[in-house]
Amino acid sequence: MNELIKPYTSRISEYAFITYFFILSFFPFNADIIKLLCFLIMFGCWIARMISEKKILFTKTSINIPVFSFLLCSLGASFYSAHIKNSLETVVHNYLIYFLIFYCMVNTIQNQEQAWRILKAMLITCGLVCAYGLYGYYTGIATRDGRLVATFEYHSRIAKYISLLLPIAVCLFLWYKDIVSRLSLALFVLLCTFSLILTMSRTSWIAILITMLFIGFAVKKKLLMFIVIGVCALLVFILPSKFITHAKTITQVNKLFDSKKILGERLLCWKASIAMIKDSPLLGIGPGKKNFRDAFQQYGGKIKEAEKQMKKEKISGQPKEIKIKKKNLTKKVEKLSHAHNIFLHIWLEMGIVGLLAFLWLFVTVFYSAIKSWRSLKPGYEKILLLGITASLISIFLHGLTDSFWKKPDALFLWYIVGLLFVFIRSISNDNPVTHYSIPNKSIGPSAT
Repeated sequence: MNELIKPYTSRISEYAFITYFFILSFFPFNADIIKLLCFLIMFGCWIARMISEKKILFTKTSINIPVFSFLLCSLGASFYSAHIKNSLETVVHNYLIYFLIFYCMVNTIQNQEQAWRILKAMLITCGLVCAYGLYGYYTGIATRDGRLVATFEYHSRIAKYISLLLPIAVCLFLWYKDIVSRLSLALFVLLCTFSLILTMSRTSWIAILITMLFIGFAVKKKLLMFIVIGVCALLVFILPSKFITHAKTITQVNKLFDSKKILGERLLCWKASIAMIKDSPLLGIGPGKKNFRDAFQQYGGKIKEAEKQMKKEKISGQPKEIKIKKKNLTKKVEKLSHAHNIFLHIWLEMGIVGLLAFLWLFVTVFYSAIKSWRSLKPGYEKILLLGITASLISIFLHGLTDSFWKKPDALFLWYIVGLLFVFIRSISNDNPVTHYSIPNKSIGPSAT
């Protein structure tokens, strides 16, 4: 009975993962019922296997202890927050879901062949989202403030989405030699690159540039680095002036800390976040948007009012006592939901212990990826693990000025992490089934 159930649950789970990613990409803030159904199918397949085998199936990974430590820290911080219910809902509905997605994947996806099909579906879906985004950009249905948003509400979210998958596609392009695979991946890279430019996300531009240079160094291909630099130089001449002007602000170091020029509201957000951390360094203010928004309105308002008063003093030349009216604190202060820096965000929400658990978790993820990549001989698995590692580097570079610890960004991230550990497990088990089962005409491991 177990031998009959196992293949079906694994295949059904694979289809559920693909469907969930597709729906999440095209309807990131809608279609909740379909998403829930897909999640229940994934989880149900895991439970069905445990029932059929009459034992607890929980794959041992290097991040199990860090994951549980992080969840415990988030629960502890929730009980000390000003809005306990909101914090607990965030932990259960968000953080727990991220990790369950990961564990459903590593416990139901059995081999590289399945993992590859999921990854292939993710790349195709991303390409379709970018194609729709380009159509929507020029028709005006997928833009916000002149920036490409595609199916997402904000340009930064589509930029992070693309940045997670683009490095993997570039690495696969370097591996495959057949024309069909190369043309398909080249089209994907062009679609994603052009879409990324239209988002006008400076953080993403820098992240992808650094990631491409990292890939070039890793594969020892100086040509790739020259191509990246050459493309950047070419874009200076062919892009409209608004993109060039926007890109030039990256190098304007003298204006870096002028909140109205480059960093926007981020500088005020960072100052307020640091002030909040100083007041709650150990346990934080608790997870959840409501906790941060309320605290930021208070702290951000005080800082903004104090800075305004200091400017008046400089103009008048006479120092005056700074008096802040409470009724004016919330005026002209944007209602932000996170600290615009992943490390400040986690520290602020969960305290120093939570930050250490978070760092432990992702240091372990990076260590596992790099260790497996370096231990492999040149081949498909090695280049794929390099792409996944580059993808993780890219998202963490985004984390310096943004937060990816929220839906749907974190769900996309945990898809990548889940696939990483499926590949690592499959490689360590030396499973040969995946190398020859995909037709040569398709983009797959055997297309070499």
